[in-house]
Amino acid sequence: MFDYRKAAEVQTRLSSRLIMEWDNRDIQYVAGADSAYDVQKKLIGVVLVVYKLPKLSLFEIVREIGEVPIPYVPGFLNFREGPVFLKAFRKLGRMPDLTLIDGNGIAHPRKMGLASYVGVILDVSTVGCAKKPFFPYTTPGEERGQYTLFKDNSGEQVGYCLRTQTGVKPLFVSPGHRADFAIAKRVTLELSQYRVPEPLRMAHHLAGQLF
Repeated sequence: MFDYRKAAEVQTRLSSRLIMEWDNRDIQYVAGADSAYDVQKKLIGVVLVVYKLPKLSLFEIVREIGEVPIPYVPGFLNFREGPVFLKAFRKLGRMPDLTLIDGNGIAHPRKMGLASYVGVILDVSTVGCAKKPFFPYTTPGEERGQYTLFKDNSGEQVGYCLRTQTGVKPLFVSPGHRADFAIAKRVTLELSQYRVPEPLRMAHHLAGQLF
């Protein structure tokens, strides 16, 4: 039986290891990571897609499939999806300079969304790009690039509600680990030809073909 109380304590402990700073490195390799499910077989599949900049040329694709360990409970996605994400990352031939993950970074009640969890465990730079908010938010203007500050229930900024394309729904972008607010917003916007940044869009497309 999964102990959610202890899991919350683990998340809180891990959050003390978060580094909310960007080291200003040149980003040569950027990745997107997303998942899909086979509900009947209780399997989760993860795809990591790595691109090389500045031309955004495809560099590497990694796929991993594993069993779903626990039911879905909001706030504990890292324990449900994290193990398969970690296995996928460890198969990479080259670790990206920055990875965009479909999920939250610090925009989480204990600052330990999926992107932060993966980042802390592997000590790599991650950014969370979520389609649904964990907290109430103020809608930004309709034009590409407009944003509002995304804050948690105590009023602390945990990311941005960012309009990546004019007239489409915003994304909820938050730093995961070894990233700051500025780099999270900048890279997400620069790589978004559609609503979702291209590495994440491709990862989502390929994950959908796993089952």
